[in-house]
Amino acid sequence: MKLGQLMSTRRDLLPEAYVEELGLLQDQVPPAPWAEVEAQLRESLGAPVREVFAAFERIPLAAASIAQVHAAVLHDGTEVIVKVQRPGIPGLVERDLDIVGRLAAALSERTAWGRGLGLNELAQGFAVALREELDFRVEARNMSGVRRAAEARGDSSVAIPVLHGQFSTERVLVMSRVEGTSLGKAVPDDRRHGAELAETLLTALLDQITLDGVFHADPHPGNILLQPDGTAALLDFGSVGRIDSGLREAMGGLFLAVDRGDPVALRDALLEITDRPEDVDEQRLLRALGQFSARHLGHGSAPDVEMFGDLFRLVADFRLAVLPEIAAVFRALATLEGTLVRLSPGFNMLEASRAYASARLTGRLGPQGARDTARDELVALLPVLRRLPRRLDRLGGALEEGRLGVNVRLFADPRDRRVAGELVGRVVQALVGIFLGFAGLRLLGMEGGPHVGEDLELYGLVGWNVLLVSAAILLRTVYVTSRPME
Repeated sequence: MKLGQLMSTRRDLLPEAYVEELGLLQDQVPPAPWAEVEAQLRESLGAPVREVFAAFERIPLAAASIAQVHAAVLHDGTEVIVKVQRPGIPGLVERDLDIVGRLAAALSERTAWGRGLGLNELAQGFAVALREELDFRVEARNMSGVRRAAEARGDSSVAIPVLHGQFSTERVLVMSRVEGTSLGKAVPDDRRHGAELAETLLTALLDQITLDGVFHADPHPGNILLQPDGTAALLDFGSVGRIDSGLREAMGGLFLAVDRGDPVALRDALLEITDRPEDVDEQRLLRALGQFSARHLGHGSAPDVEMFGDLFRLVADFRLAVLPEIAAVFRALATLEGTLVRLSPGFNMLEASRAYASARLTGRLGPQGARDTARDELVALLPVLRRLPRRLDRLGGALEEGRLGVNVRLFADPRDRRVAGELVGRVVQALVGIFLGFAGLRLLGMEGGPHVGEDLELYGLVGWNVLLVSAAILLRTVYVTSRPME
């Protein structure tokens, strides 16, 4: 269902008939029977439904892969939405995650690109995220966190429901009711409104990624409502991504590099958001990114299947393992891109991201942004500066008393160990060949012993064979030695 929800936003990959059918997985999955839902509510809330709610609609407003939502009214008259986990879903999720894990392990073991992309780590990250979706207490924290971050920035462009924590449990989530129609069914008033709404949603997600560090990771049309006043609301915070400040800076650098079409900055940002192999050829990567930028990142270019395919091949060729947190960012952007194109046909997410990078990220280079950055760096350095005089005093005392020592780890680099191992192997091979050569000559010089022919003794026969083996070993050693070590 998760894969189907993602593919339902990719009109560039599938025919329209398939996209429309897969779109039903966003919020029109067949609902669970009411008897099972009622039992789930009673068990989770610890009381009958009528004691907790003044009114409760048995027919769900929508049903998706993990849960379904019902309209209800609290005893104080507050209209709410109740999200109830589908009975039996944890077992199905664990079964499917086991399949994903086995496939990732097999591909990592049998293919170089699987190991290079870090498929095991990606599968583990996906499993963690999906298991978190099964615990609505995590979703409650996610929703509150995203809402608080937006309020701290003074951003109210996209509505986020208010949590009713006293009624929320591991399998039931109660939140304020947001009126509207999902983007899978809604149609903006006009083309201009659709374009403005698409830009607002993209800006909101990019702000969550680059400024807040906590973002909605599954923005498909079923999780976005178009409210009666024309604004958007985000729903379903079960899948939320989190990235630390270092990765946020790297993502900001990536957006700026795309905006400028700078392959050097693009290479540096890409190496910061991936686990790179120690022997990566940075110059060859720079040339490859230069070709990629010229082909796909020019002004007026739009993301398409060929662009994503070239990017995937580039990452696989250089064995750059994508971090699970960054994979969540790209998944969210890919899902949102399909959503925005559906909302505003012809919407160019690449150009809109360029505008965002210019307006938001370069603004941090202004006087106020520079002062804030300098202040934050100084605050981070203060503990180090306080400890520095004491450490210098200890270092000087140790040097004066002759107690200063330096530990060096020989062959700490795997490449050094490999070269040393190959060198030792070649020396041992040469010594064995020389030893066998002397042994063969010694056997040929010995007289006596049993005859194996009229003119051939056993010692001579063994000696010639030993010399033949010695010659083969020495010839191979010369050949291998003449080749450069990898």
